[in-house]
Order: sequence, then C-alpha cells, then structure tokens
Amino acid sequence: MTSRSSENATTAPAGAGSTDPAPSLANRYGAPKRPLGRRLKIGLGAGALVVGVGLAAYAGIANTHQINYDDVAFQIESETSAQVTFHVEKNAADVVQCGVQVLDDTYAVVGWKTVTLEASGENGRESTRRTVEVRTEYLGVSGNVGDCWSL
Repeated sequence: MTSRSSENATTAPAGAGSTDPAPSLANRYGAPKRPLGRRLKIGLGAGALVVGVGLAAYAGIANTHQINYDDVAFQIESETSAQVTFHVEKNAADVVQCGVQVLDDTYAVVGWKTVTLEASGENGRESTRRTVEVRTEYLGVSGNVGDCWSL
C-alpha cells in the first residue's frame, strides 16, 4: 500500500526544476498560415469579377420588364362619370393592362376600368400618357391607377 504523500514527493511540478523544454508557440497555437499564392489570388479576383458582371447584367435585364406608372390628373364630371389621366413607362414589346379606379370620400371604389396598352413592336422602353373615361355608380372624389401588369 502506497501513501499519497509518497506519490506527491516523487512527482515534481512541470515548471519547477523540470528538464522538459518549454513548449514553443508553434506547438501551442499551430504553425503560421501560409499566405495565399499568386494563382489563387488571381483566380479569386476573376471569380469575383464574373459574379459582379453577372449581377449587373441581371439587374439590367430585370429592369427592362419593369412597369412604372404615375397618376397625372383626374376630373369628376358628374355623379356617373370621371376622367383619369395617367402616365405609363414600359418595355415597348410588352402588352400591359392598367386598372383605373375612381374612389369616393370613404376610399371605396365607385368606378373601375381596365385599359390595355398594346405593344408597339419597337425595341427599348416607351412612355404613354392616357386619359380614360370611367363610369361611376356614385359621386367620386378622386381617380387613380390602382395597378398595372404585363400580359
């Protein structure tokens, strides 16, 4: 039977009078990392450039099919009629429909008309300004474009 005091006496702490060399920083934290090679840097740069050009091309193509519309004016002619003038910018090759609405003082729709803007057959974008007559059920107080969509 061995006692604890005898085990402690034979084992010396590592720092006090030990013959083991102190561990180096490389052993403790690992070897320093190698810098990126020239070929890898060029490859990463070229890859980033290709991705950037691709994103720019996608943004340009996606923007050409966008439909922008603005309300220009409205005129309430009577309890059963109103005129709404609006402006649409679209791709010239697209057929677009717009829902024109007339609202009453509680923002309820009292008149609605769908307007079709045909394709012109040209390339690029085109702007169109239209004035439409909208029949109403009650007296309206404002008129606008509710939405435009491509067919």
